[in-house]
Amino acid sequence: MAKEVELNIQIDKNGKVVVEPKGTSGKECLDLMKFLDKIPGFVIKETTPNKDMKDEMKDFNFEENKTKWIK
Repeated sequence: MAKEVELNIQIDKNGKVVVEPKGTSGKECLDLMKFLDKIPGFVIKETTPNKDMKDEMKDFNFEENKTKWIK
């Protein structure tokens, strides 16, 4: 059975898009968010880890894997 994940998507007046997943964390979250790479015209600029992700992936180098802010 598929796991339910909520995506909170915010678009500001300048067109900046922020996607915040809920219901997933860690590597599963990063793998899920890879769909954003496939959207033409989107450029992923930064990943901002949430508390769940920080707890689960203490040894993960977030500076080398920035993928959350989208334009």
